[in-house]
Amino acid sequence: MNFGNTKATLQKDTWRPCKNMAPARYIASLFAQWPRPKNPKALGRQAEKIAAIYLRLKGYKILFRNWRTRFGEIDLVAQRGSVVVLVEVKARRSLKRGSPEEALTPEKQKRLLRLAELYISQRPLAPRETLRLDVIAIDFSSKRPQIRHYPGAISF
Repeated sequence: MNFGNTKATLQKDTWRPCKNMAPARYIASLFAQWPRPKNPKALGRQAEKIAAIYLRLKGYKILFRNWRTRFGEIDLVAQRGSVVVLVEVKARRSLKRGSPEEALTPEKQKRLLRLAELYISQRPLAPRETLRLDVIAIDFSSKRPQIRHYPGAISF
């Protein structure tokens, strides 16, 4: 496995978790041995990699990572079936300042809604496609990262 670059290159059999293990537990076991980055940007990059792998295991296709505009960025753009999902990834090394979910302030939600409108204007959806805004929260405070996925967390 090579996780050093922005696109994780994994062997095909790596994507098949144990039959009795949920995707979040499988990913947590993969990343349990990784050192926790001290730098917030490095922690964010690691969290985005974990979120991308989690979504792949759940059957999503990753369309874009770090889709940037001058107004901000969307961490992940994924698709499953006819649903295009814009994903905001939040991570915390410790819970002293609150959970990752609490970091999604109303201002950040408004910014994400503006980015979603900009995404649609630049990349129109097909007639049967729908758009959804999800949040993936990753808590690094315990031995294994805790992954929580909130589909449709931000509504239009």
